[in-house]
Amino acid sequence: MFRIGSIFIPVTNLIRSLEWYQTHFHISEIGRWEGGIGVHFPDGATQLGLIETKNVASTTFSDRNGDEHVSFNIVCDDIQSIHDTFERAGLKPGRLQDFGGMSCFDVLDPDGNVISLTSESADSPFHRDQIRQAQLKGQTQ
Repeated sequence: MFRIGSIFIPVTNLIRSLEWYQTHFHISEIGRWEGGIGVHFPDGATQLGLIETKNVASTTFSDRNGDEHVSFNIVCDDIQSIHDTFERAGLKPGRLQDFGGMSCFDVLDPDGNVISLTSESADSPFHRDQIRQAQLKGQTQ
């Protein structure tokens, strides 16, 4: 019935950003429109829209306690390998953190947007296989 279709990322230079995301996230272009480019990952249905803006906008927000959060994250299978690859590429990824079943780190795109990468263990309730099981269970009730 419902699913996330696209996540939109504000960028100040479409071509520079497209090339950066292609290089580091292996995305493929879907199509272009005035001021934007739609892309997809090699796996998964959610698309990214790179939207050209005049000013840098934020992909983060503060919660009621003042702690900062990202608006979205990107799931990857081998997070340690991705972290190492980003380090070798000079992207200066944040510290790889483990939260007992979930690992994550952040990296900045060319506009300073915080891009959070995460990996869930298979037994985590947030892992895609666990979500799929919950979805299937909901269909039979």
